[in-house]
Amino acid sequence: MKYFGFGDLDDNVPVFAFVGRITVQKGVHLICESAEHLINKYHGKINILVGGPANRKEQYAARCAVDIENLTKKYPHSFWAAPNDFFTDGSLVNLGADFGVMPSAFEPGGIVQHEFFVGGTPVAAYKTGGLKDSVFEFKWDTNKGNGFVFENYNRGDFIYAIERAIGTFMNKEKYKILRKNAFESTMDGATVTREWNKEFYRLRGKFFAEKCSEAEISAIPSGWEYKKYNELYLDEYMYRTFIYGEEQNKHDMKIEPLVELMKNKSETKPVTFQINMGAKRVGQVYIAGTFDDWKTQYKLGYDSYTNAWFMTLHLKKGRYLYARRVMS
Repeated sequence: MKYFGFGDLDDNVPVFAFVGRITVQKGVHLICESAEHLINKYHGKINILVGGPANRKEQYAARCAVDIENLTKKYPHSFWAAPNDFFTDGSLVNLGADFGVMPSAFEPGGIVQHEFFVGGTPVAAYKTGGLKDSVFEFKWDTNKGNGFVFENYNRGDFIYAIERAIGTFMNKEKYKILRKNAFESTMDGATVTREWNKEFYRLRGKFFAEKCSEAEISAIPSGWEYKKYNELYLDEYMYRTFIYGEEQNKHDMKIEPLVELMKNKSETKPVTFQINMGAKRVGQVYIAGTFDDWKTQYKLGYDSYTNAWFMTLHLKKGRYLYARRVMS
């Protein structure tokens, strides 16, 4: 009603919506190249909305802007876009559209599909990057899937995905199941946070406590301060926080140095040791030093991106000698 001039809802006209920047990455040209064919094939009973600005200084964006302006003028009841304006109705479209459209050439993760999903709106997308990890083809025989995907990045495959979407939209029973699947596909922010936390802990050679029971979680005060508790509590806290979930017995781990570091936290400084082995291939690298009288060999973690071994220790301020030990 707002964008296509309808006086009343026509539940036989599906709304396909794109929300995002008009750039090469987002693949808006596929929408431009397919729109007229789809509008004519379905006798105008299709709405296509492109919500997003185009930077006309960029050749790709300028070309798309001209195409979508021509489509808007030629098919005002079927196509809408305003490439000169910043689109502010994202939330309305996420809820009101029948399908989200994401023909991105590449998408490392993708946020827009989850914004559609949280509105119960299925998505038609190119099978790439994070989209292929979150948008799955809806199957009528199993009622599984939350959208429609195309594997070959061309106009023909894009049109075929849209046609499969329209076919499901016309079957209201199947479409209702599809919307339910889409809503249930919304990625919980807690899941994303947990995965990133695990990665950051791994990069620092730490363990991430992921499987604490409700009792264990409730036993850790939210306002914990190390100065308020004795060594026994510190010992238990360090065990739960850093070691829980590892296939090792508590008594096999040396917790005392960690406890000591927590007690003297204000007097210590994080120091990262990084060793690049160059072309030499090794299985493991350890370091030891005068910071603990050479008592412990610390196992370094490996970062394949920088081809370096690393370890971060909290050390008391001072000057130390250290040596590395390579295990081939």
